Amino acid sequence: MEMAIDVDKPIGKDRNQQMRVEHEVISPVTGMVTTRIALATKHEIAECLSTLGQPRDCPGAAAVFEFLQRLADQLRLHRDLFIETTYLETGFVARDSMEIVDGAIEFLRDFEIYATEMLRNERISSLIPHSYSGQFQRTMRIVHRPAHCVAAVVPQNAALTLSVIVIAAALHAGSRVILRPPLQSASAGALLAKAVSQSEPPPSSVAIVHSSAKDFLEACCMSDEVDLIHYIGSNRYASAILTQAFAAGKTCLIDGEGNGMLYVDDTFPLDEAVRIISTASTRFNGETCTSVNGVLVKDSIFRDLKEALVDAFQDLRVGHPLERGTQIGPLFSEQQAIQFAQAIRGAAAGKVLCGGHVAGAYFAPAVVEGVNLNDSMVREGFFGPAVWIAPVTENRVWDWIKANRFPLSDSLLSTNGELIQAFARHSRAPRVCINADSSVESMFEPWGGYPPGGLNEVSIWTEKYRRAFIVDGRPSDIMRIPTHITG
Repeated sequence: MEMAIDVDKPIGKDRNQQMRVEHEVISPVTGMVTTRIALATKHEIAECLSTLGQPRDCPGAAAVFEFLQRLADQLRLHRDLFIETTYLETGFVARDSMEIVDGAIEFLRDFEIYATEMLRNERISSLIPHSYSGQFQRTMRIVHRPAHCVAAVVPQNAALTLSVIVIAAALHAGSRVILRPPLQSASAGALLAKAVSQSEPPPSSVAIVHSSAKDFLEACCMSDEVDLIHYIGSNRYASAILTQAFAAGKTCLIDGEGNGMLYVDDTFPLDEAVRIISTASTRFNGETCTSVNGVLVKDSIFRDLKEALVDAFQDLRVGHPLERGTQIGPLFSEQQAIQFAQAIRGAAAGKVLCGGHVAGAYFAPAVVEGVNLNDSMVREGFFGPAVWIAPVTENRVWDWIKANRFPLSDSLLSTNGELIQAFARHSRAPRVCINADSSVESMFEPWGGYPPGGLNEVSIWTEKYRRAFIVDGRPSDIMRIPTHITG
């Protein structure tokens, strides 16, 4: 189901007398309007949700897998258009834009293998007796049922990637799904909505809606159909959305930005460390939640690594995403680039060693030294092609790691086995990357762990859209209930 994608629809009031708003998507690459889209009102979103809530039989796994294969075919058929739309809306270079689209196609194609393997490997919950004395002839068993309807908000930096993951996982879990793409990625959202429609999803199972985030969340919180809200986006709005969902009696999953830290010691090859740090902090223009923002360097090698890293950053080529050899494209907007430069240069004790210059939406990748534990860029991170570096003794690494407010992904470059074990023990991040580029992610990765309070524990996607509950009674009766209840 597709909503608010007809750009020729006149702007006015709907039957509920809400003013329809038109949104313009401006490309950070060209600075020009790429599309105009009429946004759905809260009333229209509510109508869409009522359609999703109509009684229906839950589609079987085979029907879901067949739909996902058809969707993969649609993305493959329009691959070039999806790639063009991706680089125009995000500023990601050609290599990264192609990886996004090709990764989505591969994910949809292989989802059946993934889901089948996960089902085969799932833990079979043991039966729990009421009493070990044998006094009661009753037993308890944990089973799962799907969320009725998942309302998902996905971010600009991974709109297509996360949209297809959410759709596939929700349908396989037995849920309906209503998805709100970011407005800056409205063209990609419209293309995906058309591809979903042409792929003939199970009836009343998927809706893609373009609207303001405020109207979308308010409509979903007011709807009896939605019981799970999954917000993936900026940390700035996470706590407010959690509060809003809680007040509405909804389950809420929160995935915000990560602040990636990396520690490198003297056992790891220097040139390889520089290569990994350079790519992990600038890949996708440094705009992924697993990008490396800060590098802790063993004090004995700090000077050599600093000089080599500055040389590597100065060699990075910034330019049009499609130009041969370009490694860094524009950020999402000129405003973002200006604000990012101000944040980098405004660090309390920081000194910019290279980069940090702005030209339109383009930002020269920067290396910063001299930061301290209390700086916001150390504690909260940032979103862009830059990295701070600091010399540390090994026993001080853990102080820096603990200072991180948003520890989504920590990295270690070392061949010291004891240090690797200690790093895994001390890290509070749900994702620990050892001797590899943390910005390289799999679409099949177990996801979650944000915020640190454990509101979204690391798990495979389909488990996130299922709720566990206890079946209590006589073993002969409760064993008739399948582990996963549908519909």
